[in-house]
Amino acid sequence: MKTRIINSSGSKITELGFGSAGAGNLFRPVSYEDITKAINKAHSLGIQYFDTAPHYGAGLAERRLGVALDEMLRADIFLSTKVGRVLHADKNSVKKDADCYVEASPFDREYDYTYDGIMRSFEDSLQRLGVSQVDMLLMHDIGELTHKEKHQHYLQQAIDGGFKAMAELREQGVARNIGLGVNEWQVCDQAMDYAQFDCFMVANCFTLLNNDITDYFTEKCTKNQVSLIAAAPFNSGILAKGSKGLGHYFYGEAPQDVIDKVIAIERVCEQFNVSLQAAAIQYALRYDCVKSILIGMTNKSRVAQNIAWYEEHIPEAFWLSLDGVISSR
Repeated sequence: MKTRIINSSGSKITELGFGSAGAGNLFRPVSYEDITKAINKAHSLGIQYFDTAPHYGAGLAERRLGVALDEMLRADIFLSTKVGRVLHADKNSVKKDADCYVEASPFDREYDYTYDGIMRSFEDSLQRLGVSQVDMLLMHDIGELTHKEKHQHYLQQAIDGGFKAMAELREQGVARNIGLGVNEWQVCDQAMDYAQFDCFMVANCFTLLNNDITDYFTEKCTKNQVSLIAAAPFNSGILAKGSKGLGHYFYGEAPQDVIDKVIAIERVCEQFNVSLQAAAIQYALRYDCVKSILIGMTNKSRVAQNIAWYEEHIPEAFWLSLDGVISSR
């Protein structure tokens, strides 16, 4: 699989990454056996980038991923996790259903973007993963979309201490790259005024359906040597299932205007004999500042299918025809 280089650090990352939210039982329980087989399949087919977070199943995904990756050479793996939530044990529970995760680990999540909160979250993640360092550390879900009226409060926590903690971890060499992992690129734009980041992971907002990030922010990232990872290229499902499948959009039902846009994209795909899913995966890779596309995977067949879409040939004429349909301007 092709690799790209994170500009500021020189780290090498595969163009396709394995997202582990499903390993934390997002929406439905997934067996450890299925997740392990999916991880092994991904690695055998060339994927070296694996991402996780304490939020995914309240630590469950980190534990599962750590065990599965333990059999692989560390030098062959690019591993990222996140900070911003601290987990607290719930002595009254064995398994919990919360925040879209079912049968998750018995922990409650607490948002904490302070210096001490970041340090504790990172140390806990290292223990769950069974590693002494990570290739990338991302501050998770800071922003108005998650925190609404409390956004400024949590952003100030990060400015006052959280960003400093992450910078120190980078200086110590235990987190080679630092950045944000969010659902809105605008907070990345804000954060650049307060710290020097290596990479931003943007989910659901660098896609065929949502791409105003290209209005100026991609150019700003290129100018400042900040790399991007485009996560959730299917916008939670609708670009994987198509207009007739009615998959999720931003984790909810797709509104009619979104469905109409998908139909318009499908017409161009049919014209050039290009699959919708391949276009969704390859779209952001047309930008040099984008280093990897991160997709959630839970079984071997899905891994193989995603790689096939990633490798599908798409002619340049297709993109020229599609640009007018998907342009955010």
